[in-house]
Amino acid sequence: MWYRTKVSELLGIQFPIIQAPMAGGATTPELVAAVSNAGALGSLGGGYLAAEDLRQVIRKTEY
Repeated sequence: MWYRTKVSELLGIQFPIIQAPMAGGATTPELVAAVSNAGALGSLGGGYLAAEDLRQVIRKTEY
């Protein structure tokens, strides 16, 4: 099957798809959770966030 790869097995995900961590507001906690819940790897873009803001965004990400 196309989606059974070393990467997907190593990361413990169903599909070898990684959602880009788009900094600047394009990536929301809801998007990250949806991607993760669909079997891929969701990523937060926190390059422009202060530490406390990043903590809050991480806490909002539910999967």
